[in-house]
Amino acid sequence: MALNWEQRAQAAQTSLFLKETIDNGAIFPVWIDESHFWYERVGANGPEYVIVDAAAGENLATLARERVANALSAMLETPIDAKELIVSNPRFDLDGTTLAFSAYGEAYAYDWSAQALTTTDRKADANWLASPDGASALLVAGDDLRLRDLSTGDERALTTDGTPEYAYAVPPVALRKLNQVRGVEVPEALWSPDGQWILTLQTDERHVPDLSLAEYAPVSGVRPVIHSNRTSLPEDPKVTEFRMIAIEVATGRQVEARYPRLGAVRMNATVFGAGMAWWSADSRTGYFVDIERGEQKVHVVAFDVATGSTRTVFSEESASYVEVSVNVYTKALIAPLPATNELVWYSERSGRGHLYLYDLATGSLRGAITQGDWQVRDVLRIDPVRREVFLLAAGIAGAENPYVTKPCVASLDGCVRVLSDMPGDHAVWRPGSIATMMKVMEGMDPETISGLSPTGDYFVETVSTVADLPRTWLRDRDGKEILLLETAKGALPECWHFPEPVECLAADGVTKTYGLLFKPLGYESGTRYPLIDLIYGGPQVHNVPHSSFASGDIGGGTYVDAVHLASLGAYVLILDGRGTANREQDFRTASYRAAHTASNLEDHVAAIRQLAQHNDQIDLDRVGITGFSGGGYMTAHAALRFGDFFKVAVAGGGNYDQALFWHSWGERYHGAYDAEHYAAQAAKTYAEGLTGKLMLVHGMLDHGCHPAGLFQLVQSLIDADKDVDLVLLPRGGHDWLGYGMRRRWAYFVSHLFGETPPAMKAFDRPIDRMLKRFAANATSPRESAQ
Repeated sequence: MALNWEQRAQAAQTSLFLKETIDNGAIFPVWIDESHFWYERVGANGPEYVIVDAAAGENLATLARERVANALSAMLETPIDAKELIVSNPRFDLDGTTLAFSAYGEAYAYDWSAQALTTTDRKADANWLASPDGASALLVAGDDLRLRDLSTGDERALTTDGTPEYAYAVPPVALRKLNQVRGVEVPEALWSPDGQWILTLQTDERHVPDLSLAEYAPVSGVRPVIHSNRTSLPEDPKVTEFRMIAIEVATGRQVEARYPRLGAVRMNATVFGAGMAWWSADSRTGYFVDIERGEQKVHVVAFDVATGSTRTVFSEESASYVEVSVNVYTKALIAPLPATNELVWYSERSGRGHLYLYDLATGSLRGAITQGDWQVRDVLRIDPVRREVFLLAAGIAGAENPYVTKPCVASLDGCVRVLSDMPGDHAVWRPGSIATMMKVMEGMDPETISGLSPTGDYFVETVSTVADLPRTWLRDRDGKEILLLETAKGALPECWHFPEPVECLAADGVTKTYGLLFKPLGYESGTRYPLIDLIYGGPQVHNVPHSSFASGDIGGGTYVDAVHLASLGAYVLILDGRGTANREQDFRTASYRAAHTASNLEDHVAAIRQLAQHNDQIDLDRVGITGFSGGGYMTAHAALRFGDFFKVAVAGGGNYDQALFWHSWGERYHGAYDAEHYAAQAAKTYAEGLTGKLMLVHGMLDHGCHPAGLFQLVQSLIDADKDVDLVLLPRGGHDWLGYGMRRRWAYFVSHLFGETPPAMKAFDRPIDRMLKRFAANATSPRESAQ
């Protein structure tokens, strides 16, 4: 079907809301008790809550959110749209008739049977850390910790000497800023089981240099505003450190662990944020995992909170880096069994990620829990009575690719059972997982979301392939179907094509790589089309989706971005080359000490050539490439090092030199700092190689991928007398923004197609609408109207 550029531009805009046209692609269960849970869905008349009795296998009630909105409208005397209302921190009582929630900064309770709304005392907050008996809560107040009595609302200080550079129970400032944008500041701490102690830390950044940002177009005033941005870089001799302490609740007395201070590692996470701290059953010992700088050595440490003494329980080393989970964004896949003083530990010592059982008293290995030519992708629960682990396994279904996951149960003595093996990727949400984090923007606490019941007797799974719409089931602990909860529905666009899974050989001619190929919008047989490689060049994740519309992200992520680019009338390829995550260790560490080879551009060239051999409609003379963040980094490398193949490149928000990125990132993936060694990965090193068209898009307030890396790359291109197109976003952070996406789309029209772009506006995006909605819900609509 022939389309003009105006029609393609309209399709490009529409495509960005593709996921929003698919209702109930994923659901996020919140358990009320051992056998009852609720979730939110989109019904015929808008958002609604469904309450499910898992034991009976039936839906008990379906409750329209419109009722809550109408009741709020009446109370606040102003119209409220149920679709725009954010019901924050929602909690149903045991009989499912009363919903406690927050909205516009106030606490309410809605009685469904009486259809009555009342204001309540604010007894809970998603940012408070409740004590084991529920009587008190720990909260961050500025740079200190306070204790709140939940019955009276009275507060008292637990610490008083915190400063912005030496604050209690917070992550490093770079990560703290990201959390604060999302309204999240849960204390980095753990209550002891008896409620007498708090295990926490003090984050020391007093010695960390500033990597400031300049806001050249401030919202008010004309003078540029300088934003402090303390950041440890790989070249720094001293980095962000954590002082591990225990605080006696009754007195506020601090006991410091007699152990070297921990350095910030992984993605600057603390041991609490990374799930690497816990308590013994008797509340006498706090445990934490120390990952040394460079991440080649890891130690499990026991901390006697009464005396401050410590002992190393056991250690692990790696020639590359020790991975304690499948990727750096997920919490460590370790789980203590306090009653038996044991620890389930994740390790790649066999070449694949598997689980092992350790004795915490002696530090001895008791044995492997899982093994084989597949790997553990997530750990959702340890059942200390049945001595079983509920986990997600990737590659355990031999007929499917090694990324596809299935829910399993493994006994601690090594017997593994697959619970649900139908074709497709199986998602079972873990509390606080990266997949649930964006639900914060919709008012939910990710820590309350769980696909597994509290006792492990039931689980909720969403299943889909890349070529069908998701379905969600409730199953019992043996995998038996109890109830089909949801079948995703939606009107896919005219001329829709689901993407084609592709299997290729890497440039070594041996290793298998996997990807998705999206057809051009308006595809016609016999016509030759350009191809755009949608790349992510980071070693910490995989980029290729293995399901459709079943994620928790806003907008649909890479899957929808590929559809958006295919609206140009181009094939779009997403591929995971060597040196990326969620595969066997050798595959993942192929880019170790060579960050510029993550996802391996040679593998991408090889895959595209192989696809063209089998599909003569792919025009190898018109190959483009684009990506953001790590994808922007690799896009720039493609233009500078493979310009004879990738003719047009658009890079967004790239971390163009790991020497300017967080120290923990650079050292983990590229090794210890050495100027000559780090030069090999920096995009600016290859400026002389630019032969094609390159556009760089970057937010000037990007405190992660700092603009300094961009400008140093641009200066190298100037020094080499090369032409480069530059789009700066003065108020932009780590984001394309709709403007940058419009410029990217038009750039491909001009240079990959050789045509004149149509008149267009900046693309409207789901995330933009969500941020506006989030801001609108911060204050009462009655106040906003005044």
